[in-house]
Amino acid sequence: MRKYMDAYDELLARLKDIDLIGQIGGLMSWDQEVLMPPKAAALRAEQLAWVSKTGHERLTDPKIGELLDVLESTDNLDDIQSANVRLAREAYDRATKLPTEFVEEMAKHRSRAQISWSEARAKDDFSIFRDDLAKAIDLARQKADYFGYDDLRYDALLDLYESGLTVSRVDPLFKGLRDNVAPLVKAVIENGNRPDMSWVENNNWEQSSQESLSHSVAEAIGFDFDAGRRDASTHPFCGGPNPDDVRWTTRYSESDPFGSLYGSMHETGHGTYEQGRRRDLDFQPAGKANGLGVHESQSRLWENQVGRSREFCEWVLPVWRENFPNNMEGIDAEQLWQAVNLVEPSLIRVEADEATYNLHIMIRYEIEKKLIAGDLEVDDLPEAWDDMYEEFLGIRAPNRTLGVLQDIHWSMGAFGYFPTYTLGNLYAAQLLEAARKELPTHDEQMRNGEFGPLLSWMRKNVHQRGSILEPAALIEEATGSPPSPDAFVTYLKDKIESLYGIKA
Repeated sequence: MRKYMDAYDELLARLKDIDLIGQIGGLMSWDQEVLMPPKAAALRAEQLAWVSKTGHERLTDPKIGELLDVLESTDNLDDIQSANVRLAREAYDRATKLPTEFVEEMAKHRSRAQISWSEARAKDDFSIFRDDLAKAIDLARQKADYFGYDDLRYDALLDLYESGLTVSRVDPLFKGLRDNVAPLVKAVIENGNRPDMSWVENNNWEQSSQESLSHSVAEAIGFDFDAGRRDASTHPFCGGPNPDDVRWTTRYSESDPFGSLYGSMHETGHGTYEQGRRRDLDFQPAGKANGLGVHESQSRLWENQVGRSREFCEWVLPVWRENFPNNMEGIDAEQLWQAVNLVEPSLIRVEADEATYNLHIMIRYEIEKKLIAGDLEVDDLPEAWDDMYEEFLGIRAPNRTLGVLQDIHWSMGAFGYFPTYTLGNLYAAQLLEAARKELPTHDEQMRNGEFGPLLSWMRKNVHQRGSILEPAALIEEATGSPPSPDAFVTYLKDKIESLYGIKA
């Protein structure tokens, strides 16, 4: 037994070094998005490439493979030890399939592409990003080929972000949501009973007041600003090296106060998950957040199922009035609730309502499948994007910034990432349905701004469980049922009926 424990201790020491390298890279990436001067871009690409290469070299050291072989030969490991070995094996096998020079090339390109994407978006000029996007697609295809796959090349990329995810699993999921949700959206649009949005659209919403509102709400939910910070960036995100240093960003528009608030609540959900991880599992794979679908469940929970509830709007109205005394004069909680739940096809994914959001994801998913398979050329992408928006949402982008250039993901090489957003919506509804059974006064708690009980339930059943179980098993453990769209569909139908009087 001593032999196994010595091997386990050495494995953890090596994994800690690898994790620290990743944490340093994460801080440099955050700085690139938030604070870095533009002229530093070329140097930052070199720095991040070195960090990525060094981490990859440590992870692919044959000694790790030897230690894993020893540990996999015993049945005497507990749940956490077994999870660490399983997750280390997955990471080692993936890493050893990627040549170090390829990892370095991907890191350099990611830095360059994020800069060109940001410039293209700002100037509404797809051609600035075109070549870097083509290279990103080529690198994604190469990566999938290195990893290997049974059926479709895209399957290898999906599996990176949610273990076991394949096209054959995702296709029916979107079909099921389309069958249930698309008729709801159509019924709402045909109903024509649009809430009064004039008080939002005819006012100017000062950024400083939006910042104050977002900060107050994030703090009330339970984000610890002594262990984190809020900033602005082109695309909202949450990062940071560990639970003592969690950083999230949002963006502001003085014509739309909802984008910053709900973007902030979304990233706060990610942030509370990171701050809630077990501290005795620092630097260990088992202590990490459990995949992107589960991570997204926490952000969507606070953004939508809490933040867009009638009860939350009743609680938050005085905070709105405090920050926007003139704009909110004469506005009651019911008007606020109706406005933040406006169901209406729109161009921007991160600002989409709950009913149409998954259609935004479906469009990206269908496009990614075609790009990776070679069935869609990069030069044809902007028009294909606009055509699909017209087909599924009945609207067309007036420019590239509001169309194909709106998301940062492809500049980061994150092909296969988008479907996890839809998984997050489904998981969030299922988790809240389970939490309500143990929190019978949940609605009243939301009305009173008592967010602690719900956060504590998530801490116990999700955050503290880390990656000890695989994602689907974690959801089943927390809710008593395997992952399913049923809770989300029920939740959405109930909300649409309350808002618009439409029965589905």
